[in-house]
Amino acid sequence: MGGDTVTDDPVIRFERVHREALGALRRLETAALALEGGAAPGSHLETVREAHTILTSAVRAHNENEEAALFPLLEDMAPSSLFVHEHGELRALEERLARALDGPGPEQAVVPVAFAIVELLRAHIAREDEVLFPMARTLLGPAGLAAVARRLEQRAEQGRS
Repeated sequence: MGGDTVTDDPVIRFERVHREALGALRRLETAALALEGGAAPGSHLETVREAHTILTSAVRAHNENEEAALFPLLEDMAPSSLFVHEHGELRALEERLARALDGPGPEQAVVPVAFAIVELLRAHIAREDEVLFPMARTLLGPAGLAAVARRLEQRAEQGRS
């Protein structure tokens, strides 16, 4: 995900993924509403699959980056355990969505899971954007944010090797 110019500010990088995730959630919700209303499943199921791919690739990598690079530096200064728990809930929902897509009657099976993902991830993103990230900026300061950026770069280098 991405395409914007790279920034050294890790919070801005995290927020960019959030914006892209919110776009995927809008498309997922629209598809789920259409399926719930009995629309022809073809393109809507394809939209659900595309959203699932974004969730299990870019959003999952983003969550793993938060857990490896940001949360350890915040330690007990911020409520990161809630966010780690929600990341786990999201992974479980992603797995349920994959099973629903691959199982019988996916046009109905995906609907409740899609709505659960939309609800969880929208609230999660709002809490991170409105509470956690401003708190991280204050608590970590420029030096701490630079350390987060270094950790992210190290993770990216490990992924390339």
